[in-house]
Amino acid sequence: MIRLSSPIEDIKTHYEVVVVGSGYGGAIAASRLARAKRQVCVMERGKEFQPGEYPDTEPEVIREFQVDLPEGHIGLRTGLYDLRVNGDIGVLLGCGLGGTSLINANVSIRPEPRVFEDSRWPQALRNDLNTLIEDGYRRALDMLKPTPYPDKSLKLGALEKSANYMGERFYRLPLNVTFEEPQGGVNHVGVEQHKCTACGDCVTGCNYGAKNTVIMNYLPDAKNHGAEIYTNVSVRHIERGDGRWVVHYQLLDSERERFNAPTMFVTANIVILSAGTLGSTEILLRSKAVGLPLSDKIGCNFTGNGDVLAFSYNSDNEVNGIGFGHHPPEGRNPVGPCITGVIDIRHKERPLNEGMVIEEGSIPGALAPLLPASFAKVSKIIGRDTDSGVVDLMREREREVESLVRGAYKGAIQNTQTYLVMTYDDGAGRLCLEGDRLRIDWPGVGDQPVFKRVEDRLIEATRAIGGTYVRNPVWSRVFRNSLITVHPLGGCIMAEDAEHGVVNHKGQVFSGSHGSDVYDSLYVSDGSVIPLPLGVNPLLTISAVAERCCRIMAMDHGWGDIDYEIRPVQTQPISRARVGIQFTETMRGYFSNKVKDDYERGVDQGKADGSSFEFTLTITSDDLDDMIKNPEHKARMVGTVNAPLISPKPLTVTDGEFNLFINDPTHVDTRNMRYRMKMTDEGGKGYYFEGFKVIHNDLQFDMWKDNTTLYITIHEGDTADSPVLGKGILRISPEDFMRQMTTIQATNTHSLSERLEQTARFGRFFAGVLYEIYGAAHPSPG
Repeated sequence: MIRLSSPIEDIKTHYEVVVVGSGYGGAIAASRLARAKRQVCVMERGKEFQPGEYPDTEPEVIREFQVDLPEGHIGLRTGLYDLRVNGDIGVLLGCGLGGTSLINANVSIRPEPRVFEDSRWPQALRNDLNTLIEDGYRRALDMLKPTPYPDKSLKLGALEKSANYMGERFYRLPLNVTFEEPQGGVNHVGVEQHKCTACGDCVTGCNYGAKNTVIMNYLPDAKNHGAEIYTNVSVRHIERGDGRWVVHYQLLDSERERFNAPTMFVTANIVILSAGTLGSTEILLRSKAVGLPLSDKIGCNFTGNGDVLAFSYNSDNEVNGIGFGHHPPEGRNPVGPCITGVIDIRHKERPLNEGMVIEEGSIPGALAPLLPASFAKVSKIIGRDTDSGVVDLMREREREVESLVRGAYKGAIQNTQTYLVMTYDDGAGRLCLEGDRLRIDWPGVGDQPVFKRVEDRLIEATRAIGGTYVRNPVWSRVFRNSLITVHPLGGCIMAEDAEHGVVNHKGQVFSGSHGSDVYDSLYVSDGSVIPLPLGVNPLLTISAVAERCCRIMAMDHGWGDIDYEIRPVQTQPISRARVGIQFTETMRGYFSNKVKDDYERGVDQGKADGSSFEFTLTITSDDLDDMIKNPEHKARMVGTVNAPLISPKPLTVTDGEFNLFINDPTHVDTRNMRYRMKMTDEGGKGYYFEGFKVIHNDLQFDMWKDNTTLYITIHEGDTADSPVLGKGILRISPEDFMRQMTTIQATNTHSLSERLEQTARFGRFFAGVLYEIYGAAHPSPG
């Protein structure tokens, strides 16, 4: 296992290329442009997961769920499973390094050729179908390595039985999964990988290193060629200034929002938005709202790719469609990958929009405890039994009781088939901002005739195996026939001009509401550019279009040919991340550029001149044990500074170093807290900050004053050797101190109890040092 992401404290203030997002579009852009010898930075809002770290129990899965409701947001904003609930259609996304590739079913299938005959695709792209698009498909296949499941499974057999009954074509799908142990235990780019265990838990994250997500190929390839990757970074908006792009972002899970802190930023010559259909659209909508001229078509032509989720509950055939979860795979009947086969109901002699594909699926084992009671109840309310007879009814009830008593791996749930269907909806959804939150507006989407055709075919498939047809519970009149999709597309669609789309055929963003002029250094490369439903799993086509985008980008910018030769780079495995500590601090005060030699006079002059100074810093140690035991008590800092005298806009802090309670060699019984950091404005000008707190027992109970007073020196340049710009003093208010206390948290822990224990350990260290310094001067009475 290797770590791909770097600590956020390592981030620079400027890059040649910034890639926002790390799914198929972002990972491909990072890999290809790093291979083109560009300086690349990848910014991902989620965390990094490696095999062995994905949730596999019910509590772990719940902890990694975030749900965005019309009323508000529930859960961590870096939760792996990102469910967006709207009135008409919901969306399930993956939030982590690798995007939705972490939790999808790995299916690499092409759409029907007629999809590309649609005039909604720009003509220039259609002209490239046999050249750059075909090359894109080939290059994606070379990296993702899809292959059909080579073994048998009960759920695959049940799907084939349904296909035969329906008289439709059936075959095994190519999957981005490794089914044979790689030679030497590493894959084609040098990443440790293993063969599939057939556990069925693809969509909660592969803990066995078999699934060919982009963290197994494109992203390590990008890192091998020099790309820098940062996680827990949520890009809010972008703006144009001084011939460069300013990318504004929030540092997630840092609690900076408690202090109403401004966004941080990096600047870039080129920006590629690959934050997914919802993410890229949201960023551009916000960017337009703050003044960036863009097309009025942003957010239009959203499609759920015709997705339908349904089940054949309690069928007469054993299906074995529940993943292993936390159970070891040894000795268990194989489930197989989540999706392995397809009933292909696409016929050239019929209209394109009447076609569909029906794939079987598996339900993650972490959810197994919830299934028996849930299905028993839902099937009574909305289920439709496809066979009849007293004997059959008795057998069904017997299986249902068996599941309720013995669990999901027996009885009715063991005989439940999961269906995922893709077809062609009208693509008329709209993404919009409501109170700075992205919402989906698509009235009546679930009432479209295409979904009635889908249901009719699913009932046929269910009848073949004697099950009870259960549609997705939210697809009912109670929930306004709402749908849920795992394949959102559109919102930043490509078109010939700004009147019809958001980007051109290259992915370049139109620079206004009319015409074909573009920002030649701002791109979108992900599922949001796809202008219509594809009718099949879209990952391979998204990848092919992204590959084409990178190839054209390299040609347009004169970077020469991209080196596509795959050479494995061996990377040494790393040990488990150590427990760290993190907190966020805000201090406010004044400084003066007229006083360069005295802190008190600096603050007085700053007050008189109205020269305020405020920072919000997130202080992080990746090794709590070392921070406590090492006499330097080191940590690192990132954050923002508001100092109107220096810059009318917030400055971003990088290369920050913090020392907690270090001994002062010049004063006995004195410790210092030391702050040193670079500050950069949006134009790229740098400043250097030095600050210290004096923690000293002077026989007065001044512990509060000592710990909340920071003496600062600002240098006009990005080193401590630069000329002094001014001096001043900052302080912490009681309100901000209370907020700061709530932000202290242990990091890299694996349970709530461990996090609380390690946070308390830091608290004991902090309090112990204070008692050592101040306690002797104020002994307890008696």
